[in-house]
Amino acid sequence: MPVAAVVGVEGVLVAGVAFGVQLVWPVWGAVVVVAVWGLVLLAPLGAGRVYGYREPRRDERVEQVWRDVQRRAGVGGYRVVVVESDGLNACVPFGRTVAVTSASARSLPPGRLEAVLAHELGHLLGWRAVPAFVHAQVTMPSRALLWTLRKVWAPVAPMWKRAVAWHRPIGFVLVLLLGALATAVTVVVALPAGVAYAAALGARVLGARGEARADAVAVRLGFGAELVAVVEERIENAPDGLPLPLVRRAQGLRRRLG
Repeated sequence: MPVAAVVGVEGVLVAGVAFGVQLVWPVWGAVVVVAVWGLVLLAPLGAGRVYGYREPRRDERVEQVWRDVQRRAGVGGYRVVVVESDGLNACVPFGRTVAVTSASARSLPPGRLEAVLAHELGHLLGWRAVPAFVHAQVTMPSRALLWTLRKVWAPVAPMWKRAVAWHRPIGFVLVLLLGALATAVTVVVALPAGVAYAAALGARVLGARGEARADAVAVRLGFGAELVAVVEERIENAPDGLPLPLVRRAQGLRRRLG
């Protein structure tokens, strides 16, 4: 399997890095490297909490549409989840899973929702699953680390408000302790979070060709016209000027449709 081959190659590279780190930091260096790699591989197990995904509700029509798309593609066993957001979007977060925003689930007509999900399924079919798998591994650590930072800082401001309302020293002591804990975690996490975020940006830049390949799958499955309509609607409603990547994507779709 392609993904198994990727994991095997990663394992060889990680073993080499672990051996090198062990020369500088005996025993624990190799343990830390292997442990970090293991966490990356197991990250999808905690992705629901980090990304904020949930199972589709019955009134969102997502599961039925997703079954229809898989049936059209002649595949099965792929999962769809929903993330609460007002944006019209979908993505491949990890493994054999596609995520769609709640706004898309509620507002897109069935045909357009099918087109969006068919595009995302295109990222997961055949050898295309390898780039999706690698992209998930690259972007998940950055999201997990940023989620950690948000969580440790989240109680500080509410505690400060309580301390001001209480007018008691204990409240300000708690604020100081929470701030010290959050600062310590930030110092530890800041560098890996920055590196992971830079890697995620790089993966996004390299993902343009993957978008075109996924569009080609949606067109082949018969969803091309609806997908063009979705992309052009996003172009028309873009808040910050003309989004050139979307314009090029719409042009490419129209060329494929002839």
